[in-house]
Amino acid sequence: MTEPGAARTGGRYHAPPPTLPRVAPAAPRAAAVSDPLAYAAPAARAAAREAALAALTAARQAEQRPLGFAAVPVPAPVPGTPRPNPPAPVPVRRSGRFGGIGVPQIVCWQLVLVALVLVAGRPWPLAAVVVTAAVVVLALTTVRIRGRWLYAWLGSASGYLTRDRDRDLRNAGEAGRALLRLLSPEATGTAGEIGDETVFMVSRADGITAVLQPKSAAREQPMPSPLMLLPPAREQTSDVAAQVIHHVGADRSRPPRGWVALQALRTVDVHRDGDVRQALGNTVRRVRRQLRRDGLPVRALAENEVLGVLASLAHVTAGRARIREDWRFWHSGPICQATFRLDGWDTLSPVLTADLSRRLLAAAPGSAVTLAVTARRSTAETEPRVSASIRIAAAGPQAVEHAVRDLELAARRGGLTLDRLDGRHAKGVAATLPLGVS
Repeated sequence: MTEPGAARTGGRYHAPPPTLPRVAPAAPRAAAVSDPLAYAAPAARAAAREAALAALTAARQAEQRPLGFAAVPVPAPVPGTPRPNPPAPVPVRRSGRFGGIGVPQIVCWQLVLVALVLVAGRPWPLAAVVVTAAVVVLALTTVRIRGRWLYAWLGSASGYLTRDRDRDLRNAGEAGRALLRLLSPEATGTAGEIGDETVFMVSRADGITAVLQPKSAAREQPMPSPLMLLPPAREQTSDVAAQVIHHVGADRSRPPRGWVALQALRTVDVHRDGDVRQALGNTVRRVRRQLRRDGLPVRALAENEVLGVLASLAHVTAGRARIREDWRFWHSGPICQATFRLDGWDTLSPVLTADLSRRLLAAAPGSAVTLAVTARRSTAETEPRVSASIRIAAAGPQAVEHAVRDLELAARRGGLTLDRLDGRHAKGVAATLPLGVS
């Protein structure tokens, strides 16, 4: 199977050591010397305060250079205008579920009850129709199969039957670009400049994504957790997501590979491409500085590199460009693939997730494994939302099923549950590529 990026770099990656938790630097102790401004005149104190604020504003403006693009230039900030302080995030109570039951289900049950009350005493043909409809609604919203409600299975089946499930990418030009159009039809690509690098940005309905890769093939630091790549909650000025991709090929003599996908999300206030690209540029610069300080310098990928990574990770290179999806598998030529969501990942500590990532990648020898962990947070949230997906690729359904058993055992030992994405493997493949999909 294809080792992503091996043809370009020609390097070999060494297995990463375990991740060590970052320790915040201790705050400097206040000097014992009394503040001389405390005895200064009020006018002198005011002048000193104004000078300090002016210096701080100038430093912020010098650090935040505007992001330039060849096609769509990004306007520079107005000189002399200080950056507004972001609003303090407030805890968000996510609307949702009561013991796994969604609010729409409760509404459906209430409507069924009202309909049955209203039909009481009416002619039997009308009553029979209403009762039949009520039984169908109750079955769809109360019956669970393999942990999913029946109405969710119905939605997956309808999507599976209506979408294109057989495509030959060899007749569509470059495999990576054709794969991107297949998995995300609305996606478009834009080349821009961030610092001194040309960056390929993938624009989708929910945001714009850039892909980073470690500079050195012989990296000594492990891939970071996506949680570490999000800005501090009180410093966050836009909705962002960070995705870390881990990949190991069927040939386990080669070390794992890794990529980072950073995404600026669209919101009501920030939805135009120019604004979203500028937010993404700020995020890319911040993460590059952070990883360089942590001993893991990265570079942003250009267009041909991003498309090559997509094709290699999806195993659609080397004559395997025919895509075929059935209910239980996603095929690329002779390669059979299956995708899963890792339920319970968001409850694990960073130390446990780092150890579990290594065990999952090593759990299915003889098959290629791709693990994607995504963290996203809006400016209104204090806690990020974390999700994880995993994909197994092997030379046939039997080899995949054997690898799945090994993977399930490793997941259970780590406190996780594998949710097989039957009927949704196209979405699962997209979630395990550096596109920001989760």
